[in-house]
Amino acid sequence: MNTIETMKERHSVRQYADRLSSMIDDLFEVSKINSGTIQLEYSELNIVALIEQTQAECVDLLEKKNLKVISHESSRNIILNLDGNKTYRIFENIFTNIGKYAMPNSRVYLNIEEYTDRVEIDIKNVSEMQMDFSAEEIVERFIRGDKSRHEGGSGLGLSIIKSFVEVQKGKFFLDIDGDLFKTKIIFYK
Repeated sequence: MNTIETMKERHSVRQYADRLSSMIDDLFEVSKINSGTIQLEYSELNIVALIEQTQAECVDLLEKKNLKVISHESSRNIILNLDGNKTYRIFENIFTNIGKYAMPNSRVYLNIEEYTDRVEIDIKNVSEMQMDFSAEEIVERFIRGDKSRHEGGSGLGLSIIKSFVEVQKGKFFLDIDGDLFKTKIIFYK
């Protein structure tokens, strides 16, 4: 075997090991939530700033497909009492999924609305591939929508999002309308 083939094989093994490690971490997180042993560290955080920070850290992934995020927020200073790490992970998973599965050269719509008792965060994008599965299927643990998704990852991203939202007493909704992929997160004050 020549040097190039050996390097490719090592790279492939390393990628597989990284994916396996990521899946184990994700499984561990979901099992902690399901068993009720997850520790939350609540603090007051500006949800708009947290989402902007998460988007900025995922910018390379979004730019790779030339995705333009169109944001609207009812206020720049929306303070919620949430676990910063878990909430960051929610939006990191959302932006990562968008970067992997959205139609290239399209727009992503992000709307953050503050109400008296809650904050609603809506994110919409068009899928690159046909989505011939239901919203319920794609959120279920271990189901990857393999009919349209071929990227690496554990397949637990949406399940983790849902779990992290719900463990913080919020609500997570997912809607598929043709090729339009819509998520809604509600956090209560």
